[in-house]
Amino acid sequence: MKMRNLVMTTMALALAGNIAAVYAMPPADGANRPDGDQHGKLRHKVNRIFNAVDADGSDTITLDEWLAKLTEKARIHFDRIDSDDDNLISLDEFLAVGHGRGDGRGHDRGRDHDHEPDIDVDHDAVRACVADATGDDVPQRPDRETAFGEIDTNDDGFIDFDEFLAAKTERATNRFNTIDADSDGAITKQELAKELMQHRKHRRTVRDCVEDQRETDELLG
Repeated sequence: MKMRNLVMTTMALALAGNIAAVYAMPPADGANRPDGDQHGKLRHKVNRIFNAVDADGSDTITLDEWLAKLTEKARIHFDRIDSDDDNLISLDEFLAVGHGRGDGRGHDRGRDHDHEPDIDVDHDAVRACVADATGDDVPQRPDRETAFGEIDTNDDGFIDFDEFLAAKTERATNRFNTIDADSDGAITKQELAKELMQHRKHRRTVRDCVEDQRETDELLG
């Protein structure tokens, strides 16, 4: 247990050091930044997100700014699922959409650890592998019918746009609050960089766990 705590502490310190390194470097001008400079690439991505979302140019993102384009995006997503154009999403329409899409929810931090297209992947085994590798509990996402019921808050058997938007808003707000680590109501570039780095690390862990599982199946098969 002591060794595991030491490993997790070391990983946390390394992540903090990487974030500091990202913003200790001079601003990238696009010409002098080598392609292999991962810190420069991350800084460039963070700046691009801020340029798109930070409407007042304050170098912080408020919740209002975070949610500003949500209604428009939700309408596009809703219409794509609503195949018969009756302005309602039925269970059949909802289930017809690929796993991990359309439910307006998802995992903490948006990490789709079981969003794997290969039906032969044992998602429970992947979750256990990720939990063992990271030391964090990995919650199991609800099945599609359960997700539908969570969004259909009036239990009429259909999802209307207001219900769909409410689910999207809840998810986006939860994501904002997760990234806003100091809970001051604004996301800084450092907080966003930390989230992106953690997300990338998690995705690499998932890929490794899936690959390990496939290699084991090939050896045993």
